Amino acid sequence: MLGQLKEQLLHTDNDDFLLQQMQEGNKKAFDALYQKYWKFVINLTFKRLNNIEKSEDIAQEIFIQLWLRRQETSIKSLPAYLFIAVRNNVFSLMTRESKYITTDVSLLASAANDDASDELLLSKETLKRYEEEVNALPSQQKTIFRMRYDDELSTDQVAQLLHLSPKTVRNHLGRALS
Repeated sequence: MLGQLKEQLLHTDNDDFLLQQMQEGNKKAFDALYQKYWKFVINLTFKRLNNIEKSEDIAQEIFIQLWLRRQETSIKSLPAYLFIAVRNNVFSLMTRESKYITTDVSLLASAANDDASDELLLSKETLKRYEEEVNALPSQQKTIFRMRYDDELSTDQVAQLLHLSPKTVRNHLGRALS
């Protein structure tokens, strides 16, 4: 009788019960939560990234971590937990991706081109485009970006000079790079 009641509750919308069962290792409870919230997590992620493959990867990672950390995590509201997990995972992805410097196609073309005048022209166009992009940044982001990359100051030095926390400087740099 108790087993039947437990099985019926697994098919309800009772998140608290499902979370408790999942923490005890009940895979069916986890599957029920996964089915209920998979699209929610995908939609939240897609709104931020506009890329379905990356959104699916992040969603998968969130649910894997939810299962792996089920015994050490105390969740009061699963939608709130998932919202924060999406936000953190998207920021982590953006940080990882911002560490890779994208090479402008024109730079690759200039390296393959033997004509010095064309190379000079392409180089000037690339620098002009770079300046336009930097100048289009909001004032504080532009200042921080120029101090970090043009003046080659460290994040801590920029933070100290502008009386900001290093984390604030990193946040501005992340936004500027994206």
